[in-house]
Amino acid sequence: MSRFTDKVVIVTGSSTGIGRAAILGFAREGASVVLHGTNAERLAEAEKGLLDAGIPESRILKVQGELNKDATHDKIINDTVARFGKIDVLVNNAGSFRKPRGTATDTENYDYVFAVNVRAVFRLVELATPHLEKTKGNIINVSSIVSTVKPMEHGIIGTTYAMSKAALDRFTQNINQSLMKKGIRINNINPGPFESNFRQRAVPDATAEEYAAAQEYRTKSLSVFTPAGRCGEPEELVPAFLLLADEKSSFITGSTWVVDGGMGTWAPEPSDLKL
Repeated sequence: MSRFTDKVVIVTGSSTGIGRAAILGFAREGASVVLHGTNAERLAEAEKGLLDAGIPESRILKVQGELNKDATHDKIINDTVARFGKIDVLVNNAGSFRKPRGTATDTENYDYVFAVNVRAVFRLVELATPHLEKTKGNIINVSSIVSTVKPMEHGIIGTTYAMSKAALDRFTQNINQSLMKKGIRINNINPGPFESNFRQRAVPDATAEEYAAAQEYRTKSLSVFTPAGRCGEPEELVPAFLLLADEKSSFITGSTWVVDGGMGTWAPEPSDLKL
């Protein structure tokens, strides 16, 4: 029997990147999965990926909607219970770097980023808790290494994103004790640089040339101040998701797992300095 046979797993932001890799990992281990995203085309591609991997349609639920809207939170939880009858694992993976589509003031960006990265997680946990208490399930929040180190992106946009992820870390650490009284574990995964269209979606008005130049600069930068010397691939995070969600990890709760290629520990050594 596979590790997650008869389990029901929700993964927000699972139409691409880390979320897509995670939901495929859970599905391959026998779980019924709830696929969520904001873009119909990307959702369809992710669903096709699940079907192509041999996951039957009966084990896939697709939910589309923006996470800055309460109606989407309600739909994710209510549709999951209506379709599968329970919730075993909630993975709060979706996140935003900045408000998409058009210009916004710094405060408008702040409000949007915190609505998606913090408030949506807070409310989804609230809505899912009665169901997770019945199954003695668990929650995994996807935070970021920038919750503890200065992000590459300078200025208020990067600062706002880092603030939201720091808030998410504190949420997990502070609510852990009360959730454990209900038999629910909660943990964070804090990724460093991973290949994704995360930033491209955040700046949809950038030209292909501008985005390519930014990516080239990022790649060169990572080769310097990430000991691993590269971005991670989303599939490299899947073992961490599966282990934290596994019932065999019953003693792991309230933790933040950093998976960042060593970025959080990097500092210039004498040989790196041109003095």
